Amino acid sequence: MKKLITKFILFSTIGSTIHFIITALLAGLLAMTYNSLTQEKLIATITFKKTNNQSQIYQAYLKNPDGSNIGNYTIYGDQWRIDATFIKMEYWANILGVDSKYALNRFEGRYKNLDDENSKEHKAYQLERHGLIDKFDFFFDTTYGSSVYQDIKLKTNYKVLKTQTGLMVRKEFSDTKEENGILDKTKALFGF
Repeated sequence: MKKLITKFILFSTIGSTIHFIITALLAGLLAMTYNSLTQEKLIATITFKKTNNQSQIYQAYLKNPDGSNIGNYTIYGDQWRIDATFIKMEYWANILGVDSKYALNRFEGRYKNLDDENSKEHKAYQLERHGLIDKFDFFFDTTYGSSVYQDIKLKTNYKVLKTQTGLMVRKEFSDTKEENGILDKTKALFGF
C-alpha cells in the first residue's frame, strides 16, 4: 500500500509539473499572439504649414521614422491622404514574427466638399520608388491597398502607423508658440 501511495504521489507531482509547463507555454503563446497581431509600427510623420496664408493650400513635410526627409509637397484641399500597398501574411506567420510588408504609394490633398474635389486644383505625388517583392509564397495571404486621410490641422504631427492589416493615424498636437489670450487658444484648438 505504501508503494502504491508513493507511486500516486510521484505521478501526481509529475502530472502537476507537466500541467504547469503546458499552461505556461500556452500563456506565453497567447501573449506572443496578442503582441504580433496588435503591433503598430510608425512608418511616417506628417506636418503642415500654410502657404502664403492662402486658403486650402499647404506645404506638407513627410518624414521617415528616423527623422529623415521623405519629401516636401504642396497640398491643395482641407484634408490629406496617403496610400500604401500591402502584402498581408498569414496570421500564423505573424505569430512566428513574419510581419506584413508595405510600400507607401501616393500622397495627396483632398477636399471635404465633393464639388470642391471635382472643380478645384488637385495634385497627387508618387512616393514609391520600387515595387514590393511579392514572392513570399508560404507565408503570403493576399495583397491589397490601404489608405488613410485626415483633416489638415496646423501644429499637429500626424503619425502614420502600419498594423498587420493596414494603415492608421494618430495625432499629436504640438504647440510651438505661447498663446497669449483666449483667441490664440481657440485658434490653436481648431488648428488655425
